[in-house]
Amino acid sequence: MTDDVAEALRADLPQQIRGVEVNDPVLTLYGDGWSLTLMCPWTVDGPDGRFDWESESIEDQAWELVGHSLQAVSPTEVDPVFEFSGGLSIRVSADTDLDPWTLRLPHVLVVGRTG
Repeated sequence: MTDDVAEALRADLPQQIRGVEVNDPVLTLYGDGWSLTLMCPWTVDGPDGRFDWESESIEDQAWELVGHSLQAVSPTEVDPVFEFSGGLSIRVSADTDLDPWTLRLPHVLVVGRTG
């Protein structure tokens, strides 16, 4: 992630999750003027446990994210970690170069890719 993209992300955060859509295995989190769509393997970690894109109760678990806010996007070697309020994080494991995840914020659009 370039410094310009990181700065643009910081300027648009935090953003509150107002709703979720699950279209197995795609997860979309959205709020006023922003969205995060995950079309690759992902895992949610938090103080109350963990669930992922293969969880049987994915829809019920995903709704638990509503009300939390996207606070930061932490770069890693390949895929970022999306950090949310309440100690929640989403780690993605992009398995394709074809738009594995998309973060749309008011002033920046970031499309993920593998290394």
